[in-house]
Amino acid sequence: MKLYLGQKRKRILTFGVAGLICGVLIWWAQVYDPLQEQQRDIAAELERLTQERSLSIEKLNKLSEFVETQKTVENDLARFDALKIDGKTPEELSASTQAVFQQFLDKHAIPIKAYKDLPASKWREHPISRIEIQIETRMQGISDLLEYLETLDKVIRIERLTVSYRRMKENDLQISLQIATLQMDGIKP
Repeated sequence: MKLYLGQKRKRILTFGVAGLICGVLIWWAQVYDPLQEQQRDIAAELERLTQERSLSIEKLNKLSEFVETQKTVENDLARFDALKIDGKTPEELSASTQAVFQQFLDKHAIPIKAYKDLPASKWREHPISRIEIQIETRMQGISDLLEYLETLDKVIRIERLTVSYRRMKENDLQISLQIATLQMDGIKP
C-alpha cells in the first residue's frame, strides 16, 4: 500500500507530537517535579530556620535583659557595700568608724584630742554604734572636715557637732563630734 505524501506527514507529525509530549512528560517527571519538590523542601527548611531564629532572638533579648538586670543588681549591691562600714559587733563598728575618720584626720594633720565610745542604740532593730571624737584645729580644718562629712558615702549620722572658739596661737577651734554608725550586717538592699 502506498502512502500518500499527506499521510506520511501526518504520521511524522503525530509521532513528533507524541515524542514531544513524551519528552515533556519525561522532563516533567525527571527534572521539573524533583526541582519543585526540592524548592518546597528548601522553603519548609527556610520557614523552620526563620522560626528558630525568631525564638533565638527572643531568648537572646530575654537573656540580655536578664544580664542588664543582674548588672543593675550587682551595681546596687556594690553601692550598698560601699556605704557600709565593716563590723559585726557595735565595738568593731566603732573601731572601724574611728579608723575611717582617723585616715581623714591624719591626712589633714588634725590630731585627735579624745576618743570615747558611747552606749549603742537601735534603729528598726538594727544596732547603731556611737562614738565621740574631740579634735582641735583651725578654721581650714573645720572647713575640710565639713566638706569631708558632706561627701562621705557611708551610713553614718552626725548626731552632734559642737564647735568652741578659744583664743590661741595655733588650733583655736575645739570640735566635739558625735557619730552614729548603722550596723548593716543582715540588712538587704
